[in-house]
Amino acid sequence: MCKTASDFGQYLCLPLLDPWMCCFLKFTPITVPPISLAMRVSIRERYGIQGTICDDCCTVCCCFSCSWCQMARELKKQKQPLTIVNAQTTTFNVVQTARPPPYNSIY
Repeated sequence: MCKTASDFGQYLCLPLLDPWMCCFLKFTPITVPPISLAMRVSIRERYGIQGTICDDCCTVCCCFSCSWCQMARELKKQKQPLTIVNAQTTTFNVVQTARPPPYNSIY
């Protein structure tokens, strides 16, 4: 989690604040971890991934570890160099020349 946060450009220990935030704000154990939710929404928005904050909330609540794995994979995918293949069509002008007259033999 810390490496993923760091790869995204956030403070390395930011994910460690999730349990403290839940205790500090006296949330119930079913509460959405605010740091994880914010990271997920931010990654989705930055890279134009379809979805809503409601989807993110459900994912973080239902499978906390899976959501962090998804974020790590997305960041790894975004770091891959983009390869663009440009296929150009080349047009050739063919100039037809007059054909030589057929060879007539006398034989």
